[in-house]
Amino acid sequence: MSSVNILQSSFNGGELSPLMDARVDQSRYGNGCSLLRNMFVHPHGPASRRPGLRYAGGCKYHERRARLIPFAFSVDQSYALECGHLYMRVWKDGGQVVREDGTPVEVATPWTEEDLEGLKFCQSADVMYIVSPAHAPRKIMRHAHDDWRVAGLVFGSGVIKPAGLAGKAVGASGTREYSYVVTAVNKDTEEESLPSEPVRVQAASSLNVDDRIELSWDVPEGNYEYRIYKCWNDSESYGFVGRASSGSWVDRGATPDFDDGPPEIRNPFTEEGSYPSVVQFFQQRLCFASSRQKPQTVWTSQSGNYENLNVSNPLRADDAVTATIAADRVNAIRWMLPTKELLIGTVGGEWIMSGVNGEPLSPMSVAFQRQTVRGSADIMPIVIGSTVLFVQRCGKVVREFRYSLDVDGYDAGDLTVLSEHMTRDSMVREWAYQQSPHSIVWCVLENGALVAFTYEREHKVVGWHRHDTDGVFESICTIPGLGGDELWCIVRREIEGVPRRYVERLASYFAGGGMRDAFFVDSGLTYEGAPQDEMVGLEHLEGKTVSILTDGWVHPDRVVTGGRVVLDRAASLVHVGLGFVSDLSPMKPEVPLRDGTAQGRTKRISRLWVRLHESLGLKVGPDASRLREVVFRKGSDALGQAIPLFTGDKVAEFDAGYSPDAGILVRQDYPLPMTVLALIAQLEVGDR
Repeated sequence: MSSVNILQSSFNGGELSPLMDARVDQSRYGNGCSLLRNMFVHPHGPASRRPGLRYAGGCKYHERRARLIPFAFSVDQSYALECGHLYMRVWKDGGQVVREDGTPVEVATPWTEEDLEGLKFCQSADVMYIVSPAHAPRKIMRHAHDDWRVAGLVFGSGVIKPAGLAGKAVGASGTREYSYVVTAVNKDTEEESLPSEPVRVQAASSLNVDDRIELSWDVPEGNYEYRIYKCWNDSESYGFVGRASSGSWVDRGATPDFDDGPPEIRNPFTEEGSYPSVVQFFQQRLCFASSRQKPQTVWTSQSGNYENLNVSNPLRADDAVTATIAADRVNAIRWMLPTKELLIGTVGGEWIMSGVNGEPLSPMSVAFQRQTVRGSADIMPIVIGSTVLFVQRCGKVVREFRYSLDVDGYDAGDLTVLSEHMTRDSMVREWAYQQSPHSIVWCVLENGALVAFTYEREHKVVGWHRHDTDGVFESICTIPGLGGDELWCIVRREIEGVPRRYVERLASYFAGGGMRDAFFVDSGLTYEGAPQDEMVGLEHLEGKTVSILTDGWVHPDRVVTGGRVVLDRAASLVHVGLGFVSDLSPMKPEVPLRDGTAQGRTKRISRLWVRLHESLGLKVGPDASRLREVVFRKGSDALGQAIPLFTGDKVAEFDAGYSPDAGILVRQDYPLPMTVLALIAQLEVGDR
């Protein structure tokens, strides 16, 4: 029999797969856990309890699914858009955006409940472009905080073509027919209109100063110049002959440049089956991809003109681009992402699209190169620093798509390989990245579970953790906020036997210092003001047993009746909501012995030190059936006041016998904070 103290000072390996139970040789075993429930890991090692979910309001339809889409103009002008069956509503600052008369901001949309999962979007300032394979492309426009509109895209030039084009011959009588068209060019954006209606003029066979043709047209208000194109044969091909800054121009025998022709109208999205299912920006172009008829084709706008898909004859460098991936099989494009090249994820593999030899993308310079053959799920990727994360085609594997010098190209490493059990039973439905303050990727699974992983590539941290609530998660998104990124959720809960869908927001991460921000209840509300002995406004939790924190005290649980709960005594700061349990259990302990490993030998933990930071109220034991509460109140603490938060070591005597596992479970089921910095166990190892 030997006794030794073992230390686990980091938990950023996250929750590891049960298949890792014997991998004591793996580097992440020593900082991993067998269970991390409603806990998250910091990149530098500690594990903290996740914040609770603040109730924001109910979805419009409780019987239909909805989806949250982020709309971020700036840090202080960010919104979560609730897209549901034929409608869109707007959420911000913990509540729903309303008009001056108090009515919610709501806009009609063409997307049904069945269309929501397939929506893809990208944003430029106050305009979000959004596509669905079942509908023509749309854009969501924010004109003001309470003025939102959804409109279809009218593809083509935003510059109106010149009208009233007329021509007259001066000089010798006409023996030859000339034809002209004129376009208008916006001097600010350099966007060119479609050509005017042609005008035909009979004039001398050879034009000069005396024998000429004078053109004129109507001039609209605006900062325009004009381009004149000429045709002098039966081919009906026009070539550039000159510019004008006003509404007139004289042809004295200019020779057309047929390498520079006028724009031609083009709209490839005119009917069902031709609508794109992917949209993204790249090199000042708006890019669409993957219609049902052409699943491997990419269409881009003109450079700088997002809703203009026109081309010229012959093509110009800034014209719209159409290109199709030439692959060994038809693999639909699932996503696009702009980097130095345009990254493209298809069902069969991952590609890059760019100009040839580093040139800008243009109709004359476009190339595809396949990088990996993992295959992508129909979920938009996430960018973290210089790394792109995407979900593999099976929906259960997360890969990082990043440039590798070893292969002089992109590689796609597996981030789920050591925690594959997290997505073993269900695929990823949606995900969102919360960059600040803790760099966490949150994933909603098809079965309504919520899993997440802390990701810091430069520190080689990929730590998974699981989260649950009294209900199921259906949609999530993150938007920037003044105190960090905000995570918004749609949660389906059962209230008095009836399903209800709520919009809820993850509370701010607890940073210590006091109990005011210690919010550790779900679907919860806070009252702060003059002392009162009841909490009202809880109709959304009718019939539910709720956890309560009053002025830093853990109040006995109550059942919500008539939308209220009565408190034992008046309090000025009250948090009320659904309780949840947070668990941390490290991997089986391993210590080096003179005669080999401790694995397989009987072991006993006789004492445990839990090193805490700004924590209160937790239980410790070998398993869930043998937990002992850790005592925090000291004799020196003032009576009638809440116990202050504790930082330091707490010693827990263990009621455990000898076993091969020597398990440890740390649990928090009160509405209180908990951050575990380290576990120090006094371990006795048997001879066999």
